[in-house]
Amino acid sequence: MIMFSATFGRRLIDGITMFVVTGLSLALLVYVGFGEGKRVYEQFEIEKITAHGRIVQNAMENYLRADLPLKQYAGFTTLADPIVQSIDEIDAMVVYDQSGQQLFVVTDNDKSQPKLLEPSEVIRQVKQNLEFDRTDTHYQVVLPLRTRFETVGSLAITASTAVVDKRLKASFIPLVFGIAGLSALFAGFVVFTAPYLARSRVPWLQIGYAVVFLTMAGFVVGTMVSLYSEGVQGKAKESAFTLSQRLSDVVGFNLRFGDFDGLDKVISDYRRLNPEITQAALIVEGVVVIATDPTKVGKKWISDPRTYEYTADLTRPDAPRRISLTAAVPVDVVYKRVERSVRNFAALFIASGFLAGLFLQVASSMQRLRSASSPTYIAPSASASEEAALIIVKPIFFLAVFLEHLTYSFLPKFMQDAATASGLSLGYAAAPFTAYYLCFALSLIPAGHFSDRFGAKPLIWPGLFLASAGILGLTLPLGIMPLTILRALSGIGQGMLFIGIQAYILAVASPEKKTQGNAIIVFGFQGGMISGMAIGSLLVNYLHPAGVFVVCAAIGFTTAIYSILLIPKDILRKQMEDGLGATIGRVVGDLRKVVHSGEFLKTMFCIGIPAKAILTGAITFALPLLLAQYGYRQEEIGQIIMLYGIGVVAASTYVSRLVDRTGNTETILFWGAAISGMGLALIGLMGSDVLGNGVGNAAVVFTGVLVVGIAHGFINAPVVTHVAHSSLAGQIGANQAATTYRFLERVGHVAGPLLVGQLFLIWGQSAHILIWIGAATAGLGLVFLIRSTPPGIGAMGPEAAR
Repeated sequence: MIMFSATFGRRLIDGITMFVVTGLSLALLVYVGFGEGKRVYEQFEIEKITAHGRIVQNAMENYLRADLPLKQYAGFTTLADPIVQSIDEIDAMVVYDQSGQQLFVVTDNDKSQPKLLEPSEVIRQVKQNLEFDRTDTHYQVVLPLRTRFETVGSLAITASTAVVDKRLKASFIPLVFGIAGLSALFAGFVVFTAPYLARSRVPWLQIGYAVVFLTMAGFVVGTMVSLYSEGVQGKAKESAFTLSQRLSDVVGFNLRFGDFDGLDKVISDYRRLNPEITQAALIVEGVVVIATDPTKVGKKWISDPRTYEYTADLTRPDAPRRISLTAAVPVDVVYKRVERSVRNFAALFIASGFLAGLFLQVASSMQRLRSASSPTYIAPSASASEEAALIIVKPIFFLAVFLEHLTYSFLPKFMQDAATASGLSLGYAAAPFTAYYLCFALSLIPAGHFSDRFGAKPLIWPGLFLASAGILGLTLPLGIMPLTILRALSGIGQGMLFIGIQAYILAVASPEKKTQGNAIIVFGFQGGMISGMAIGSLLVNYLHPAGVFVVCAAIGFTTAIYSILLIPKDILRKQMEDGLGATIGRVVGDLRKVVHSGEFLKTMFCIGIPAKAILTGAITFALPLLLAQYGYRQEEIGQIIMLYGIGVVAASTYVSRLVDRTGNTETILFWGAAISGMGLALIGLMGSDVLGNGVGNAAVVFTGVLVVGIAHGFINAPVVTHVAHSSLAGQIGANQAATTYRFLERVGHVAGPLLVGQLFLIWGQSAHILIWIGAATAGLGLVFLIRSTPPGIGAMGPEAAR
């Protein structure tokens, strides 16, 4: 009975853990959905307000084009009052002259003291298009009022945000109960089926999580469809109502529409100001009299089931003829707006899957450690299991990579803006990236020496604190040079962490567990990159860069505390007789040996360094800048770069098995370089006149990034195998050769952003530069094959690649 109680207690803890993990994942999903819904629904409201303002603007500009003075316009109240009184959101319409002096004002009579925003600078800035301003309580749309020659004033429409906020809360608050219900359901599933799940080969836990996530995503999508439908229909309804008010005088005085010239132009202007509306028609006794589509005039009006229709009745109470104005909006407008959200949710599903799986393993390791009594992971008598000890460190490295990549979709543009604000050229935007990778590389040797003397733990948590402090400092209003120093600080912290994680794995993993230990670094880097890119590119839309930096720092500091509490102390340390100088001397000696090996240098400069330079220079530095330049949205940038990590993960498993089976690393590495060049060439086609700016352009970008990721899956692990079984490895040892290669390949990390930044500075920020980089990469692949003797290698498992 006691055993059953203890077993059920552990299952209950698993259930509570799953409730928390699932709840956080679903809450993030709903948060992203809420942010996206708010953005789109607000846009509908702003477009609706603007459309009403355009009607008033057009009427006033017809007066102004007759060379009449703005301050003598007499019909503003008659024109604006029906709009202000009938639209709940609109508080006031105000006309200002060019100096910002108020000339006319119409306010909502139903509001005792409607709030009027103080004239902002946009009143004086408005020229040929609208300006938009926003406060916590109001929107303000400002339209220019122009004569034939100049802008003489502006029309400001002030609208409350309360109506939008109320509608959004009504839509999304019920989803909070959905989060709690689905999380509790999944937690119960884990508690009561745990014994069966442990015996089954079917991944029911992952399947259950996917079902829960997709169910919640369905609820969110359904909510957004309903919200967007209401927004589209509301815009059509209000716009049709306003137009009907302009035509009501014709009906009120019992006049004939055929006696008036220009009514067809009024309808056409209405259609132009409301692009979502595909059809607008004036209908008398069921027959179309005036329409945006001239072919429908004189025919019966037939409703289209593929559209939303709104009809404003213009018929007088005592009139024998029924007169109405109908506007139609295609249903597809709603689904096109939802399409963007569905893509975001798909990316979020992948990212959440990585995070949820990670947290499950963390919970498992914590439960196992609660039964451990020894504080050491090196002593043979350690009671903590080897498997649990490895799982402890898995979330640390994952979250360290994750927090770094949360910023990568927008960091290049952020640094460009900082360089411009500092009065420097855009080329300086590459300096923070170069400093990060340079300091990362330079910290590896001292950190390795330190870990030999003092163990892994004194490197892991200080490294996290340094990396987090460097990112938190980016929230300060600093110039490009201080920002470069902060990125260098983050690079040192990440380098210390990397060596600490590596030392920890070597300490706790037995020979048969080394592959699993190395997989922690592979999973941590690729999984953290994929999740970070997906989530960071979504969060920046709602939190802005400073908010994302704060989130990154919070994750880093929390992970550092986790590492302090859960990573055991080392009680057995190496007694080092040599100092840091001797360690550096040995590295220099190894470097002298490798520079005399043509095979090693060819592998390094034709394969290793170019691959790392492409990652840091083309994928994480140049690509975000180019995508933003060609109009891609922030979340799309993150999702596109995420494809690189997916390609690496997808290819690595297959390629590693192929190398182990055939031992032919040379051919694999050549194809990695060649395919990488082809992928860069595809990316370089973005913005091409042949492809245009539509689906074709997006397709080549998506394909190109995925191809580069797959190509690097051909390189990351096989290149270490190639070096470890080269003739040089036979002279100085496989471990020394691999370690020296790992150190030297960091040259590519450092050189990538610097090289691409200089190319952008010389030839301009153009995607075509990537085509030439791709050609050079493929050419280096051919050089790699020249006069090469295939090394005789045996099977070797893939090693960690970063």
